[in-house]
Amino acid sequence: MIYCLLTTGSYKECVLKAVNLGEDTDTVGAIAGGLAGLAYGRDEIPQKWKEALLKKEQILLLCQEFAKQFANG
Repeated sequence: MIYCLLTTGSYKECVLKAVNLGEDTDTVGAIAGGLAGLAYGRDEIPQKWKEALLKKEQILLLCQEFAKQFANG
């Protein structure tokens, strides 16, 4: 997945390249997406992809809780 990050120039390119490698595409895409998110930031995730998320509110709440735990050490 680092290969995908280093050989692309955007969040979308990285994730699509990773998924198009085949095999375990959901896992590969998730890992590449995590790395790309760290590199490019949340705002670079295509809006269409964000809108398609199921249980978006629950995901956001979990992220906020994780951030609190991480910030508190």
